[in-house]
Amino acid sequence: MPHLVGTTAVITGGSEGLGYAIADAFATEGADLVLIARDQDKLERARQTLSCHGTTVRTLSLDLADHGAASTAARRVLALTDRVDTLVNNAATAHFSPLAQTSADTFDTMLHLNVRVPFLLAQALLPALTTGRGSIVNITSYWADSGGTDRPSAAYSATRGAINAMTRALAGELGPSGVRVNGIAPGAVRTLAYEREHIVPMSDEQRTEHDRRTGDAYPLGRFGAPREVAAAAAFLASPQAAWTTGTIMNVDGGPAVR
Repeated sequence: MPHLVGTTAVITGGSEGLGYAIADAFATEGADLVLIARDQDKLERARQTLSCHGTTVRTLSLDLADHGAASTAARRVLALTDRVDTLVNNAATAHFSPLAQTSADTFDTMLHLNVRVPFLLAQALLPALTTGRGSIVNITSYWADSGGTDRPSAAYSATRGAINAMTRALAGELGPSGVRVNGIAPGAVRTLAYEREHIVPMSDEQRTEHDRRTGDAYPLGRFGAPREVAAAAAFLASPQAAWTTGTIMNVDGGPAVR
């Protein structure tokens, strides 16, 4: 039997990639959805395909990177539904550059979307989450605990470390009200966007080297699939995880153990 029937999940960045996979996993488990993303056309395509699961799918076209958009999004969510059982903070941005070449504006952009927006959405939707004794799932990254000279990540890693710390702190604060807060730290996930931006432009030789380096970096020898991270998110939102809060689940193929 599906584990999320009768619940409503709000998912940011839910129109494509990892966010869409999470939405699909939730809908498969019977959850109604509110998807928040920038592109109305992508949202409409997602709504049409996800509705095939027999659940209600509503969409909000907003750019959460805009100041004030998080508050607007929360108001519009509560105008669409009288319950929020799960908030999935998935929308984020990443810029990798050396310290000397990272501008204050770039850092502020990541800090805003990766940390401030999840905080503000959780704050605004807290009364509904408390009523439903719901949960928050923050999508973070293994970059919170790693870095390297090949891809300098000080600013991005700082924002991911911040969301991990906030996840644990909120778990302690909100636990007495019945709201659980967890995070998922994916490794590299082979989304369509990753394929378009990184794999397609490569030559055959570059792809061969890319696959070799992937095998060396990951004990399981490959990148992850979006559905594998999505399954973890659906589990954390379900009654099966009723005694799980404050955890950052590594769904990363194992580089953390090396």
